[in-house]
Amino acid sequence: MSRTMDNTNLEQQLKSQVSELAKDANCEASRNSLTQKLIKMTIEAALGAELDEHLGYPKNDTAKRGSGNSRNGTRSKRLRGRHGVVKITIFRDRARSFKPRFVHKGHEHPRHRRCLQKTYGADV
Repeated sequence: MSRTMDNTNLEQQLKSQVSELAKDANCEASRNSLTQKLIKMTIEAALGAELDEHLGYPKNDTAKRGSGNSRNGTRSKRLRGRHGVVKITIFRDRARSFKPRFVHKGHEHPRHRRCLQKTYGADV
C-alpha cells in the first residue's frame, strides 16, 4: 500500500473518531476542551516522531539500545494560543542534543497549521 493510501486511510479514521468525540461536545466549554486535547495529542505525536528521527529508531526498539543516545524522560511545557493554555509533554534525550523543530524554546504562540505544513508537509 502506498504512503498516500495510508495517509488517506488514516485521515478518514481520525475524522471518524473526532466526529464521535465531537458529538458529546455540545457547549463551547466542551468544544474548547476537545480542541485542546486534539492540539495536545497532535503536538506530542509530532514531537515523538521528531525524537524517533533524531535518535534513528522508534520507542522501545531494543535493536538500537546502547547506541550512545536514548530517550531520557520528559518535561512539561505550556503553550498559549487561540484555544487557551495547552500543557504538553516535551521528550528529552540523554545527550541533550534533541531540539524539537515543531515546538521550540520560547515558542509561546505557535502557529500549528503553518508549522505542520512547513515542517512535515502535513495539511491540517
